[in-house]
Amino acid sequence: MKGWLRIGLAGILLIAGCAGKGGEARPSLTSVVLLIQGVEGDRGPFDFAAAGVAAFQRSEGVRVPLLALGEDPIAWERMIREAVREPDRRLFIIGMEGPARLGLEQARIFPGKRFVLLGLEDPGEIPANVLVLSWDAWEAGWLAGYIAGHLVGQEGSDRRSGRRIGALAGPGASVALEGYRCGAWAAGVRSDGILLEEIATTSDPVAGFKAALRLYERGAEILSGLAGGSSAGLFEAAAATRRYAIGFGEDWGARYEAMRSPAFEALLGSVTPAIDEAVRRILRQSRRGELPFGMRWTLKLEEGGFVWRGTPAFFRIAPSWLQRQIRERAVHPHPCPQGFGG
Repeated sequence: MKGWLRIGLAGILLIAGCAGKGGEARPSLTSVVLLIQGVEGDRGPFDFAAAGVAAFQRSEGVRVPLLALGEDPIAWERMIREAVREPDRRLFIIGMEGPARLGLEQARIFPGKRFVLLGLEDPGEIPANVLVLSWDAWEAGWLAGYIAGHLVGQEGSDRRSGRRIGALAGPGASVALEGYRCGAWAAGVRSDGILLEEIATTSDPVAGFKAALRLYERGAEILSGLAGGSSAGLFEAAAATRRYAIGFGEDWGARYEAMRSPAFEALLGSVTPAIDEAVRRILRQSRRGELPFGMRWTLKLEEGGFVWRGTPAFFRIAPSWLQRQIRERAVHPHPCPQGFGG
């Protein structure tokens, strides 16, 4: 009897040892936590990340904690610091730019833990325990300009000749703006038909409204908001002047639809980073032990880095070939010739 007990105990220990080795090859995600800027229902980073987590959980059957950081930078620092200091948590996915920068500080303090930082621009030297995942802002701007350029002059009220579009740009939008101009040029809009208003802040819708009115008064038919929260004023101006607008970064159409705002009718859609797909991919690679660190990974349009979230207004006026081209990812951003803006 004792012999059988010894054999049984040895078998249990052997199985436990194998399970431990398998856990190293395919790490459990109970130690993973996502800390994403925003709140549930924001139609932005948090909702996109939540969709990616939900898709992963459906396919893999593994629950992953997801914490809403809100919009207060003071709260970001406290929440990130408390989460990282939990001894059982070893991998942190933190975004977007502001929270990711705070995550970079924590990564340097805790070199034994790993961090995936979403949307972090200019990270400098990347520690060995950090993966920086960003999106190609130039290509995102290019797609917005390409769509605006092809839609200008399409069905709509108060249309003017001249094929004029424009952009409202805030701080930090220079790369996206350069791409926007190039995308519009690729769609056949002359460089002098691309109008611009720059504002000094990304958090002043009133300033955005006034600047957008000036652009519409100069003959712009479609404007794109590259100015963060200040772009909310642009969408209100589009509704007031019965023109069109394109959002950038967040799903502005879904947000205005939920508010039942008249501005929803003026929105054609938004170019947004495909955070949901990026999060799902990161979680899958993490579980397989395939996630690289000590590097920067920039997602482009061709590999599904961006999504065009069209509204009913877009599907009403956009030619079928353009809709199909965007849906099938058959849009290929390419640089404009030198001096095209002259």
